[in-house]
Amino acid sequence: MNTHLLDGIKVSVQKFPPPLPLAWAFLPPGEGFAARLHKLHYRLVWRSLTPLRKLQMAGLLLLWPFLLAVRIAQVTRRNGAMVKARTGKGILRQVMEQVALAARFGFRPQAYYVMEFFLPERYRDAGDYIHRYVVKDSLYRQLKADRFFSPLTGKEGFAAYCLEHGLPVAATEMSLSGGRIDGGATSLPPADLFIKRTRGRGGARAELWEYRNGHYETRDGERLDQDALLARLIHLSSKEPYLAQRRLINHPDIADLSPGALATVRLITVMNENGAFEAVRAVFRMGQRADSIVDNFHAGGIAAAVDLVTGTLGRATDFGLAPSIGWLDNHPTTGARISGRTLPHWAEVVALGQRAHAAFADRIIVGWDIALTDRGLLLVEGNAAPDVDNIQRPHAGPLGPTRYGALLAWHLLEKADR
Repeated sequence: MNTHLLDGIKVSVQKFPPPLPLAWAFLPPGEGFAARLHKLHYRLVWRSLTPLRKLQMAGLLLLWPFLLAVRIAQVTRRNGAMVKARTGKGILRQVMEQVALAARFGFRPQAYYVMEFFLPERYRDAGDYIHRYVVKDSLYRQLKADRFFSPLTGKEGFAAYCLEHGLPVAATEMSLSGGRIDGGATSLPPADLFIKRTRGRGGARAELWEYRNGHYETRDGERLDQDALLARLIHLSSKEPYLAQRRLINHPDIADLSPGALATVRLITVMNENGAFEAVRAVFRMGQRADSIVDNFHAGGIAAAVDLVTGTLGRATDFGLAPSIGWLDNHPTTGARISGRTLPHWAEVVALGQRAHAAFADRIIVGWDIALTDRGLLLVEGNAAPDVDNIQRPHAGPLGPTRYGALLAWHLLEKADR
């Protein structure tokens, strides 16, 4: 078993409550790709544990009802009243459905509200949803190989590699690490700059500095000259690598869909049975507010499903952890229509994701972040372990029956048996 997989399983078994399906991991799997993938994950967990850890896990499973009750109380307190008002479903029934989903499929209580399993049609399809912790903690790691050579995870290396392979990419103005500049430019350009961690995720700790009258300013009112901003970057990079890029501007046709942040398409491509790179799912991510600087779900952004053939958007939604947003036909700040709208240059977006994957052909699956800018299409980054919750939630449906589920199962199950 490779080290990537063992590291992921260590994370998985430390999360509480442990999924109850671990208790019957070696029974025959149910029907469908999601059930088979989940069963593989649970079996990998048991096989990775020492005898002592297996005893500890068995003890935790005995505590499962009590650990689960605490989690259910937390999420139901936040969302239960809203669901009752919307559907007429009482709190007790919501609680019982959460227990049933956790016992049968291993769902964590928050998934009941994030995926809207309180709706009959979603509850009926619950077994086809793929758990985030299953792919993130083990299955994606099993797809990894020590032979990887393409620099997908580091943003600086990613940009240079894309340029070498003729791919349009958001250029890096300066990279810094260890409290010093990593070659190249030694001064910042007089332009709006987007600053982020080289290996950061979800837009956390990213900064936007707008260039005004010889100074850089944040939307919170902080103002620095060129030397002071460079000194700040050097200080930040003493703790972890950082990079600076020129701010990208949304394409005019979608400017009213993300008033503050750069909007991006998350396009998932997977190597298929024939070795080609197939686009399997896409969402369009937008910032909600004018002061937003990133479009990520976890930073308060919203996302809409994208039809892979036409580029037409569905309704937008947030991550669903609180009842404040729900589903939106129009943008909450600009009022611009979202649902039914078609993204510009959609065929080129899909083609760019497939062409990019061909350049990173040592990867089985990649989640591409592609910006539609006023200067054309640009790759922002690639993700070797794309999230599933931020795809299933906007699409209001499971990934199990899709090509994503079929291809993941083929790589992990059928192909492994040959």
